Amino acid sequence: MLRRILAWIAAVIVGVALGLASAWAALNVGASSFSEEFGHWRYNSAAGSTAADPYTRAIVARVGLLALSAREARYFTMYEDENGRPLSESCIYELRGAPMDVRWWSVTLYADDNYLAQNNDSAHSVDATRIGNDSSWTARISPVRGDARYWVSSREARRGFSLTLRVYNPQRDFRASAETLPALTTVSCAGDEP
Repeated sequence: MLRRILAWIAAVIVGVALGLASAWAALNVGASSFSEEFGHWRYNSAAGSTAADPYTRAIVARVGLLALSAREARYFTMYEDENGRPLSESCIYELRGAPMDVRWWSVTLYADDNYLAQNNDSAHSVDATRIGNDSSWTARISPVRGDARYWVSSREARRGFSLTLRVYNPQRDFRASAETLPALTTVSCAGDEP
């Protein structure tokens, strides 16, 4: 009888451990498997959908506070530069964009903990209100502004930060592609960054 109870307890412990491990893996490792890629931008069409499975909902809850339906907004996230290296505070990047067939857009930088970088630069994002959506534009992403007209501060974002492009009310003709979404180029990196 005691053997049976001990075997049952061991089975429960193993089951709980496997369940926790699979949930951790889905949230921390498997997030990239739930998305499409457009250049270095990742997009999850299920985010904000009532058809989203529990894993997708958990990932959205972990990295984003709210996801609207794809008719209202689409969210694209970039974690790596054009060479596949994690985005880093020690680098200077140039983000170039062109008009998009959307009502409004923004690009926001999130530190490696998925929150806004904890600095007092008041430069967490660039958007169509400041830049416009009728011509090409360039924004600098770096820890210091320098002479950049448009700037997103990466100070205190550390290595492994991300950029999120939000496009609101995309028109029927809007097609995401590596050519239509803003492109990131590494200008330089300090220290031992490649």
